[in-house]
Amino acid sequence: MPTFQLRPANYGKRALAYIIDVLFILVPPVVGVILALVLLFSSKTRGVGFLLVVVSGGWFLLAGLWNDVVRQGTTGSTWGKNRQSLALVNASTGKTVGIGLALVRILAFWLFNTLTGGIFLIVDLLAPAFTKRNQRLVDMLLSTLVVDTGPVSESPNPLHLGQVADPGPVDILGGDPLA
Repeated sequence: MPTFQLRPANYGKRALAYIIDVLFILVPPVVGVILALVLLFSSKTRGVGFLLVVVSGGWFLLAGLWNDVVRQGTTGSTWGKNRQSLALVNASTGKTVGIGLALVRILAFWLFNTLTGGIFLIVDLLAPAFTKRNQRLVDMLLSTLVVDTGPVSESPNPLHLGQVADPGPVDILGGDPLA
């Protein structure tokens, strides 16, 4: 199991990773179902259309389980998190969470979402923007943390000017300083 530094990921990277994951899981089956609907109207291609509906449904279920449970549990990152250099880890050890806890995390999210009629979805996805360690509610419940695995950037503080050079005495009679 890989171990990562406990540097919480920023909200923007997390949101982009989530969007990438949703597109990875939803776009292929949506395209497949649209194509299947076109094929189902012809009697000659009805079998291919039906097969395409089955394959699209299989992609939706299997890609979602593989991405969110197996891949995230073993490597710490989904397809989208990997593209953004993020990983899901245990908040105290920095180790990946494992397949079991990754499954519990997904099931807890969908259970609370179902029980609250979608309100939990909105609050949970917005929570990282307002919490100290940028954690979702489900992450706080399960003691998990999404961390940034990318290189640490040494960006200068824009508010710190450093040492300002002393221009020295101004020569009033010396002429134009800009000439």
